[in-house]
Amino acid sequence: MKRIDYILFVFFAAAFTACGGDRSPETAAPVSDSAGKVCLKPSDRNPNGVSELAALMRTMEAQTETWKKEIEAGNAELSPVPDVYQTLKTAVPTEKEMKNEFFDGFSDDFNGYAAALAKAGKKDRKTAFNTMVGGCMNCHTQMCPGPVKRIRKFYF
Repeated sequence: MKRIDYILFVFFAAAFTACGGDRSPETAAPVSDSAGKVCLKPSDRNPNGVSELAALMRTMEAQTETWKKEIEAGNAELSPVPDVYQTLKTAVPTEKEMKNEFFDGFSDDFNGYAAALAKAGKKDRKTAFNTMVGGCMNCHTQMCPGPVKRIRKFYF
């Protein structure tokens, strides 16, 4: 029994060490743990750490919330598309299998929709916004369905 406890301790210590540490998601270099997952700094939302792609998705979620509020408020201009969106294709996922041959196409589509939203006139913003959210849905229904319920709530 003690040998099993030791093996479990070593396994969890290795996983914690690989995904832990005092690094911020913005500046941390990715670290692969023994399972091949890429992790950055742990947080309350992700106690085991978060991949570059997951951190980017959280940034995208926050920006989408901002755009929706700006549209609802009737702002004269919308916030610009964050530069970090250009890293969508290269951001390291939690697990390599999360990116397949369709991912780059979905990435290009999303960035095009976000750019179109940023350029849309006031009367066309809700349509452009819903198109962008549809791009999120297209990808997430095929690649990573976990956030679909949250994404659905963005639609006007």
